[in-house]
Amino acid sequence: MENTIFNEDVVNLRSLTNLKGFEWRHLKQKCHELHLESVMDSLINLNLVANLARFTLYIEALVISHVIMLLLMVDRIEVYTLVPYALVGILTPVIGWYSFQKDLKHPHVIHTIVSVAISLLIIMADLFESTVLRGAYGIVPSYDHILILSIYIFLPISSLEGFKVYLLGVSVSLIYFSHTVWVAYRCKSFIKTKIVTYGLYLFLLNAVMVFCKLQRLYETRRWIVTRYQLVLQGITFKVVFNEERALLESILPQRMSNFLREDMSNRLAYESKNVFRGTYRNRKLYIEPYQEVTILVADMVNYTYLTSQMRAHELVEILHELFVNFDLAAKNNKVLRIKFLGDAYNCVAGIPTYFPTHAHSCIDQALEMISITQQLSHRKNLNINMRIGVHTGGVLAGIIGHSKWQFDIWSKDVDITNRLEASGKPGLVHISERTMGMLGDQYVIENGTDAAKLDPILQSFRTYLVSSRSSDAVELSDLEEHSSSDSSRESYASFVTGDVYDEIRTRAHREMIEEMSHIPVGRRIACLHPPKLRKKTLYEEHMFKSQIEPVFHTFRDLKMEWRFVKQPDLMMKYSMFVVAIATIVILKMVLIDPSESTDEVVPFNATPFGYVLPLLLLCLLALFKKLWLQRRPLTPMTQPKLVLFRWLLKGSELIEGSLPFRVSVAVVSLLMLYFMSSQRVFLCDIAQLEIDVIDADLHNVLPDLKCFLPWAVTYAVALILSLLLVFSGVPLVIKVALGIFILGSHLGTVHAYYGFAFERSRTTNAGLKADWAHTWYLITFFSIVLIRERHFTYIVKAMFYTRHLYLIKHEQTQASTRTIKVIMANILPSHVAEVFKQRRRQDQLYYENISKVAVMFAVLDHTSLETVGLRVLHEIIGFFDDLLAKYQGNHKVEKIKVIGWTYMACCGLDVEDYTDFSVSIQEGLIEENEDVERPEEPSERNVRFASILEEQDPAWSSQINAENVVLTMTEFAFDLFRIIEEIGAVEQGSSYSPLRLKIGIAHGPVMAGVVGLSKPHYDIWGHAVNMASRMASTGVQGRIQVPRKTAKVLRAFNIHCEYRGPTPVKGVGDVPTYLVALEQDKSETQSDTPRFSNEPFQNVEFFTQSSTDKTPDIHE
Repeated sequence: MENTIFNEDVVNLRSLTNLKGFEWRHLKQKCHELHLESVMDSLINLNLVANLARFTLYIEALVISHVIMLLLMVDRIEVYTLVPYALVGILTPVIGWYSFQKDLKHPHVIHTIVSVAISLLIIMADLFESTVLRGAYGIVPSYDHILILSIYIFLPISSLEGFKVYLLGVSVSLIYFSHTVWVAYRCKSFIKTKIVTYGLYLFLLNAVMVFCKLQRLYETRRWIVTRYQLVLQGITFKVVFNEERALLESILPQRMSNFLREDMSNRLAYESKNVFRGTYRNRKLYIEPYQEVTILVADMVNYTYLTSQMRAHELVEILHELFVNFDLAAKNNKVLRIKFLGDAYNCVAGIPTYFPTHAHSCIDQALEMISITQQLSHRKNLNINMRIGVHTGGVLAGIIGHSKWQFDIWSKDVDITNRLEASGKPGLVHISERTMGMLGDQYVIENGTDAAKLDPILQSFRTYLVSSRSSDAVELSDLEEHSSSDSSRESYASFVTGDVYDEIRTRAHREMIEEMSHIPVGRRIACLHPPKLRKKTLYEEHMFKSQIEPVFHTFRDLKMEWRFVKQPDLMMKYSMFVVAIATIVILKMVLIDPSESTDEVVPFNATPFGYVLPLLLLCLLALFKKLWLQRRPLTPMTQPKLVLFRWLLKGSELIEGSLPFRVSVAVVSLLMLYFMSSQRVFLCDIAQLEIDVIDADLHNVLPDLKCFLPWAVTYAVALILSLLLVFSGVPLVIKVALGIFILGSHLGTVHAYYGFAFERSRTTNAGLKADWAHTWYLITFFSIVLIRERHFTYIVKAMFYTRHLYLIKHEQTQASTRTIKVIMANILPSHVAEVFKQRRRQDQLYYENISKVAVMFAVLDHTSLETVGLRVLHEIIGFFDDLLAKYQGNHKVEKIKVIGWTYMACCGLDVEDYTDFSVSIQEGLIEENEDVERPEEPSERNVRFASILEEQDPAWSSQINAENVVLTMTEFAFDLFRIIEEIGAVEQGSSYSPLRLKIGIAHGPVMAGVVGLSKPHYDIWGHAVNMASRMASTGVQGRIQVPRKTAKVLRAFNIHCEYRGPTPVKGVGDVPTYLVALEQDKSETQSDTPRFSNEPFQNVEFFTQSSTDKTPDIHE
């Protein structure tokens, strides 16, 4: 699996904010690279329906309210002036119906025609009265601002790519501007300042709406790419989880693997909450009883000779070929393979589910194994054969220990089966009397061996030898598939070939498109939508609405609301740039050119300029970081050298990333703009203005307002209200409060402070008072701004909420994956599991040659093992496994397996540095949570054996470093003795005899690998493995036995080794062996170290070479 699936973060906020170019262009390019255009189109189409439905309902409410207002406030109104509004109310839903249709052949054309038709309809209704009216005073449009906003936000054309929406917006603006100029000429009231003011107003309104469209596309694309990344990672984790689960269930029965996953999940949950409170100590015993099964134990004859005559990789290839065929036979015979023991093959029938012909299955398996071995021996000219024992009885099946688990079986019947194998004959199946009674006459059977009669256990019953099936044997009916783990092996064997990453991306695209049809976008308001919404869509819409307040759409969960509002707003700098443009335009609008308004010269008032400089400085501060990025990339090495620039950069980052700073800048900017636009009104001489108005009334002409133009101020306030749309990072409730304050202040000015001036300005409808026309103009615009902001907040929060739900699901998947990963690391070494689970052919051999490996066999010797039971073995192995956590340094100690009461481990298998999750769970958890404060890490081991030769000869240092695996393995063995000693101290006075331990260690090159078809088994082979096993089996209780080669390495580290003498080793002959000295000061054993702790011995000075050593020279 490619790492990019897990690690690529294409929309990381830190990376986006450090881009040199525009963020929305970067996201557009990412959408194109990830082939998400179709997903983008699906989401845009959903928003198109919701937006058009809202616009239709708004227009209906607007037209009805407008007509009611005219009927109430205009005396002797002409009915024909209401007809255009009625047509708008009737025809808008009819025209919009075409865009609601599904599966349109030419959707772009239809959406464009619908948008143009609705625009022309509204323009006709808005300009109808001013066109046909022949009065002295001109009538201003009342829907121009609403229509321009709707073109860029609500109408279907706003969702189309290209310049169609901009062309329609500009065209509508030109129509309104041209009509205004025409009316001014017709009414003989043409004033250049008024025309320029209206033109600037339309220009800035279009600019603000273009920015809002870009902002909406930015948020949509960012959400899509972010969600795609989460979906991609989620699918990837699921694939990895399924692979690892299938691999796990190919090794363990499904019921056992489920039990393990549940317990490991609890363990990880405990250790994630108690990172520094010690290890999880609840050691459960994963054991299940089976009352009647048939056990098969097979051993290869002449295996030891092969190990001394063949290279390691040749031997492993032979074993792999044999075991692959054995596994295929086991699958056909409904037999569950338990484990490999070097050249031994153990399996059982009747697990996990009982079936009556389990004895026949094992006998058939045994005969087939003998045939496979003999064919291979003949084909490769090898002198090998199989000796097999089969017995029927009860077993306990499961796993023991704390890490590196292996599924195994235990019982006295297992011991009987081992004795049957040891006393059997090559090429024959040695069975017990109980098994014989279940076979009938299906096989050729003869009496058992003489060796069985000498065995103290086997002599109590008769044994038999099976050579083949009877010639007249009747084939048994097909056995029912009982093993649920077989399906797991099938699933593991059926992994899809080819490029997995492409398959994952395809699944991610399908899931994204599916999610687009259910994402909450407020479609329940789209009552005009003809297709019947699916239940899942309405359910998700309802679920999201239950999480938010109905008015301001704030999350009911305050913590979630805080997480939402404190997100950085990367568009804030561009919002401030729009504010800067608005500052200049509004400044021009509120300044009156005396030569155009009156013949009398009015002193120039520069007060509005006092607001311009602070606003432009705020804009520069917000843009500073982006401007700096144009010069050089922003890295720790390219920070500004000047203190002023550093402060400016910090301020720019705060405006983007800090909610208080962002809100403060937005509020201050809009308030300053409002005060700037209204400053000329407040500074006007009221007395002189009243005289001018009265004089104009007496002469029945338009008043010559020398201070301000009322509609210029109203247009400026409308622009300020439109700027609420550009601050996407400001909470809706603050926008509403700020908009109400600005609107209320201006309406108070219109109706109370300067009512006589606004009353005598132009109106929107004949007979309607001008001050109410100003009020209607602003209230209708503010209402549609709120509708857009409320819906935009709804969409953004819906995206945030769905992302939040997906993150929860994502974390659960990660937790499950981590559980499986830990379990797998407890079965196969981490690096082997990663490689093996991805192999496409299970019959392919995986192996690695390692030159320097120290191997250890530790045999527990107890006089009453039968009475002690598995619980004690489980606890002891658990203490041994806990010790592994202390040996995860440069030379890791790797547990290989447990064979009965024998613990096998080795040191030097490190292929590369990797985290061993089987013994380092807490370390892995801390790495995932970087916020957790890390304690000072203790040294990995407290023991270091200083070498005199190392100090004297530097050339010897490299050789010693190569042999450190032997030293580490010996230290581990010393710690095992300490654990046994502490257990013995606790058990003093009990009825059990004390535990004793004997250990064998050898080192050299080995071959490690995974063999078999199903139930991947990791093992090591080589002369060093065989030698370590013989050192343990022929060893002395309470001592470590090593061969001469290993003793030589230990002597170099100043560790005394006593010569024992020649020891017969099977297949090799007599081998000189040594016992490692274990003298230690009794006072040191009473240390403050907690009992059963994982701390190594503090015995650096205890292993010294005796001056009276009489052993042979091990340097020879």
